[in-house]
Amino acid sequence: MGGRGSGSGFSSMSLSGLLQAYDSAAAAGGANWQHNGDYNDNNNPALVKYQGQEDDKTASFLHGTDQKVDFADYADGYQFYDLPLNKLLLRLGIKGKPVALSDKDFDAYIQQTGQQVYYRGWSGKASAQRMVDAQYNHVGNGIYGDGYYFTPWHSTATGYAQASGGSAGVVQRLTLSPSARVISHAELQRRMGSMSSKLQRSLRYTGGGSGRTYSPNAGEAQAALKLGYNVVDMGTGYIYAVTRDAFIVSNRFTK
Repeated sequence: MGGRGSGSGFSSMSLSGLLQAYDSAAAAGGANWQHNGDYNDNNNPALVKYQGQEDDKTASFLHGTDQKVDFADYADGYQFYDLPLNKLLLRLGIKGKPVALSDKDFDAYIQQTGQQVYYRGWSGKASAQRMVDAQYNHVGNGIYGDGYYFTPWHSTATGYAQASGGSAGVVQRLTLSPSARVISHAELQRRMGSMSSKLQRSLRYTGGGSGRTYSPNAGEAQAALKLGYNVVDMGTGYIYAVTRDAFIVSNRFTK
């Protein structure tokens, strides 16, 4: 089944603990600490091995992932989409949850850290709660990589919530966790270009049976994870997370 990561270690942390973790990470990592590329899921041995392998060995590992992962073995009450990233995260044992704060504590964290607030529109509360409560990651498909996509504009998230769920749609507020490590999409593409051709092909499919919904998706999320990042910044305001432990969320959903 692969590794059994313990997640970020932050899922039940208090506001004061989060602020301390933020200050400690900033002090240890310097001005650009969130771009250091040292995300390892709390020293998850399977992820550390994945990140340290030479390109062609990683390609072979990815190629076998489709056959190694049976979603039935990871049933947690929610549907898994048959996507390469879902299978990779399961095989590596990455399942850390986001930190859920009260609306008041979320606002206090933003005020004291100055972090950007992001929004996500969901079809309903059950879908939004899944990201917080499910045992495993349940990522979606994306044009620029699989993962969880977010916008800095509340109006955009509201429009998506209404389009997908009508009156039941809700909006969730989030910000980056101290454990999040961010790479720009442009830098990610540049570094992917230096990977072996065999690895580039395997990143896209992560096995023989998983298809792609969006042709531009070149396996960026899988590559980001190998390079030590779990958030991709599109450079347009939008970001997407490879793993849900990249976030702190408000436990209050709005319309």
